[in-house]
Amino acid sequence: MADFRGRPAYLQIADDIRSQILDGTLQAEDRLPSEADLMADYGVSRIVVRNAVEVLRSEGLVVKQQGRGSFVRAQRPQRTRVVGDLYSERPEGSPFAASARASGQVPEWEYQTRRTTASKTIADRLGIQAGDPVMRTSYRFFADGEPAMLSTSFEPLAITEGTPVEQPEGGPVTGVVPRMDAIGIHITHVVEDVTGRSARPYEAETLKVPVGVPILAIERTYYAKSRPIETADIVVSSDRYVLSYRLPVPPRTDQPTPL
Repeated sequence: MADFRGRPAYLQIADDIRSQILDGTLQAEDRLPSEADLMADYGVSRIVVRNAVEVLRSEGLVVKQQGRGSFVRAQRPQRTRVVGDLYSERPEGSPFAASARASGQVPEWEYQTRRTTASKTIADRLGIQAGDPVMRTSYRFFADGEPAMLSTSFEPLAITEGTPVEQPEGGPVTGVVPRMDAIGIHITHVVEDVTGRSARPYEAETLKVPVGVPILAIERTYYAKSRPIETADIVVSSDRYVLSYRLPVPPRTDQPTPL
């Protein structure tokens, strides 16, 4: 029988099982001991065991299968999105498509575009007035047929209205950078702010995010010098993507630039 003086028993049991998962004693898709076995092993009540398993489930380490018990969750293979490489050369299309192809995956996406007006939040990001007309496009991206990313983008119609690229997916080229190049507006830099949070119900359902797994929320804005041209809210599941940044470091000014 375990000695549970100090921290609550259910947390100590969760710690023990978590350690077994992380060190490989319990591997992906292994079944956890039954509630009865855990009660006997640790000398605790059923509610304590259930609370311990719930902690692991909330962390995304285990899943419950009705009538079968709890199992170590199979980890998805990590997908790498190399942001530095995506923008180190001028894009010729969708950054997502380039990233997926670089990882050996087949990219696909579906979208809906409509005219609307800018909320205060979007207006602030685009440097326009709340209520100004914008083009809103919602995307769902797939890699090898699996949902990989959600994105909602906004462009001021003051920039694109009446041009061949007014429709983000309906013109002669796609992708923000080549589309803007086509109308003489040249993107100079991109700003991405990345945060982690819990998935909202729609996001969890659409991206098949397991319980307890956070999502990465990316707020991306394209600029032509100081002028915001497009802004987007991007969501990916953190168990599917690693944001791996490769950024140049300026050379020392007191030495010649190496060849």
